[in-house]
Amino acid sequence: MPLPEVVRGSLLDLDRTQQGISWSNPEQWHITIQFFEDVDIEKVKSLFSGMSAHKAFAVIGPEVARLGKEVLVVPVDGLSDLVEEVRATMSTESLVEALPYVGHITLGRIKKPLDAELEGRSVEGSFQVNRLLLVESQPTPSGHTHCVIGSQSLRQWRRFAQGGNF
Repeated sequence: MPLPEVVRGSLLDLDRTQQGISWSNPEQWHITIQFFEDVDIEKVKSLFSGMSAHKAFAVIGPEVARLGKEVLVVPVDGLSDLVEEVRATMSTESLVEALPYVGHITLGRIKKPLDAELEGRSVEGSFQVNRLLLVESQPTPSGHTHCVIGSQSLRQWRRFAQGGNF
């Protein structure tokens, strides 16, 4: 999903100059909802275009963390319901076993064991998720590039007379 400019701006304020970390290009920053590997891209596009999922409210932070030993990330919470909707729609095409979802924005990959200066740094923000993008990732000599091949608006949750969400 795309990041709003206010979130992107707060991430750009982080000092991403430490050596020994392969920093992600800010133009490539995103939050992955579902990963597909070795699939029929036309079938994925078809499933994606027919998907009917709901808007979500994402919260980033509270601090920069590691995902595993090598990935420096900003955690993202609040997307569980959206993830379940996407997985339910796209499950026939996902050949990758569904691991527990960990929402995040990848800032960089640590090349060798080191103390990442940004780890533990406070970062906060929130935003309404109104749209999903279907992105194809292509390897290049300088890393992966991402190309948007589909876009889907998300639906508003219906409210009932009792005021609850459904």
